[in-house]
Amino acid sequence: MRQVLAALAVCMLAMTACADDHKRPLVINSKQVPFSSGQEASDHVGKLHHLGTLRLKSADSDFGGLSGLIVSPDGKSFLAITDNSHWVTGELQYKGKRLAGATGIELAPLRDLKGDPLSGKDGDAEGLTGTLDGDVYVSFERDHRIWRYPFSTQGLDARPVAVTTPKDLQNAPQNGGLEAITLLSDNHLLAITEEYFDAGGNIKAWDLNLKARTVADLTFKRRLPFDITDVRQLPDGDLLTVERRFNKLGGIGFQMRRFPAADLTSGSVIDGEVLADVAMNFNIDNMEGLSVRKGENGETFVYVVSDDNFNAPLQQTLLMLFELKP
Repeated sequence: MRQVLAALAVCMLAMTACADDHKRPLVINSKQVPFSSGQEASDHVGKLHHLGTLRLKSADSDFGGLSGLIVSPDGKSFLAITDNSHWVTGELQYKGKRLAGATGIELAPLRDLKGDPLSGKDGDAEGLTGTLDGDVYVSFERDHRIWRYPFSTQGLDARPVAVTTPKDLQNAPQNGGLEAITLLSDNHLLAITEEYFDAGGNIKAWDLNLKARTVADLTFKRRLPFDITDVRQLPDGDLLTVERRFNKLGGIGFQMRRFPAADLTSGSVIDGEVLADVAMNFNIDNMEGLSVRKGENGETFVYVVSDDNFNAPLQQTLLMLFELKP
């Protein structure tokens, strides 16, 4: 009997592992939560006007750890990555401009260069950029790299192609590599590290020319105690970053900075305007992923998602929507 039970246990484990290696339906439960509460209740901070926050939950154990986000131009669908090697897809609902709900569609493992499923920290995906009707790019930590996935033709089963990256990237800290990437309008890819600094404490980054396969060194000014976790190009060409603080001394918080497009050049330290500094008096978490889209009336909508580090219920997955005001 013990042998039979042991055999059944092995089979069940094998089936579970197999299930985790395949695309499957995803159910997401969303609940609206206030941006802030109590005497300091507010619907804006800095140049950000709050348009809704959702707390996202799922019974699927691979849901969580969201570190990158792409929202479709019409705002109806999204693609996200997790830092345990998975894709997440879903749909968003609104009441007017306000974010009202989210539903899941599918969850699937990211695949490696051979087409095999990644697992765990082999796919520590941190940065996501591109378009849902084209290619998407994913940056990874630990084994520092960027892969291009032909998402429009292969979907969640996409087999990637490696992108040429600078040799210096391999010197980045294991858990402080390419946290933020964005595809620029000129077919360049901007890649910013989280904790790889020069002698002056500035952030190392690169401008990757995808067509010519050339690399230019860039340097961004760090504003302590924050670290850049994602970046997007705004409709006017400027850059927007989300930067988090998440430690015992500084507590939880995030800021956003705007960097003029004209300043994106080698040889100087690039600095930007702080648009918002969001502290613990707001309902926030470990904010990591960023997406931007243009509204029907020219509005700039900004989405920010948190990485719960698979640490529920102490942490939570929050999806926030803001309108960026002039």
